[in-house]
Amino acid sequence: MNNVARVWWRKQRALWGVAVLSGVLSEMGCGEAPPPEETPPPAKTLLRVPLYSYIPDAAGDRFQALNARIEAEFERAHPEVDLVVNPPCFQDDLYEPAQLAASLRGEGACPYEMVEVDTSLLGELVATGAVRSWSALPEGPEWQPAGLTAVRVEGQLYGVPHWQCAHYVHSRSDTVSAARTVDELLAALEGLGTPQTNLAGNLLGSWNLPSLYLDAWTDTHGPSGVQSAVTTARYDTDVLAGMNRLARACDAQGQNPCLDGTYDDDIDLPEKRLARGEADASLGFSERLHVVLKNLPAGAPASALRLAPAPLGQGNQPLLFTDAFTLSARCTGACEQAARDFVAYMTRASTYQWMVLSEDAPAEGRVPRYLMPANRAVYALPAVAADAFYPVIGAASATGGAFPNTGLYGIRKQMRDHLRQALQAR
Repeated sequence: MNNVARVWWRKQRALWGVAVLSGVLSEMGCGEAPPPEETPPPAKTLLRVPLYSYIPDAAGDRFQALNARIEAEFERAHPEVDLVVNPPCFQDDLYEPAQLAASLRGEGACPYEMVEVDTSLLGELVATGAVRSWSALPEGPEWQPAGLTAVRVEGQLYGVPHWQCAHYVHSRSDTVSAARTVDELLAALEGLGTPQTNLAGNLLGSWNLPSLYLDAWTDTHGPSGVQSAVTTARYDTDVLAGMNRLARACDAQGQNPCLDGTYDDDIDLPEKRLARGEADASLGFSERLHVVLKNLPAGAPASALRLAPAPLGQGNQPLLFTDAFTLSARCTGACEQAARDFVAYMTRASTYQWMVLSEDAPAEGRVPRYLMPANRAVYALPAVAADAFYPVIGAASATGGAFPNTGLYGIRKQMRDHLRQALQAR
């Protein structure tokens, strides 16, 4: 065998040895490649949203069932989002822009990416720089005109409308409900001739009393110029005189619980008094009807109750508050998309329906919330339209003007003091 052949033979034996060894190791399991590392699932987008909390707790569980249903339904459709509504740590005052702004910036112990606020302070919240404008409203809802006005500041869209509110008179009288001016209302109450208090309602509060004045001003002059009434420099004397006469309807046995703080101690007391037959009428938002119905004596028919927009001036032009979703300036990219998906879910007619009809509460004893949706389509849903009171609420919301969204925050306490003095004058 020549040298070339010997070299070739040695190489072949070496290769055969490697092959045999590899086979043996494979049989022993030593030659298997390590399994590929599992790719961790993508992190979910965290979206924390305190909702406007001054709504009826229909289930009496501090909104636990409501929160759970919102989160479950939304996350089922959007599994990429970790939604937390009403974070347990939330303690901000919804009517203090500085507190809201700090948490929207991510400061403090309870940051959040979006918050639902009363647009009566939207201008002040926008001025903090903590919120950013929305690029567009969700498609689908039939927006109430007043809501569209309320969520814009200097032409920019800073909120997505959700709920609306207006002042109503709750009673058991068709004549009271038919009143179209404050004087007609007072005459109707006096004409009932009952020994009960004519009217129950809270006429105090740094937000409440100025809001009643602005509503009375709008009833008298119309909604187009209501921003001019947000001032402490002057007050409409005719409007003040009408409000003073309205306050006298609360007088009872030398006391006036509408002005002496009685209803500050128990905010449900005006509605409880109407329910028990201790007052001929109560003054409050539409959702206060929920409290009236909850407190009716056994066997008392709900069909006897009446609901109508409150005529507080020389006319009856509803002035609508709007609660809206505002977006943190730091919520961009995936966060913004999650926020857009969330407000689309919350303003969908089907979501509104189960919320206004209190379907988070047990069926037995269930009472609708009587909140005012900012989506007009909700009022046409068969289950909502069939309710005895929602058609009245829907009609009022269709014609209501927008409550001012700036200017009141800084002067509200001074306005309250001036107005209270006017209402207490004899």
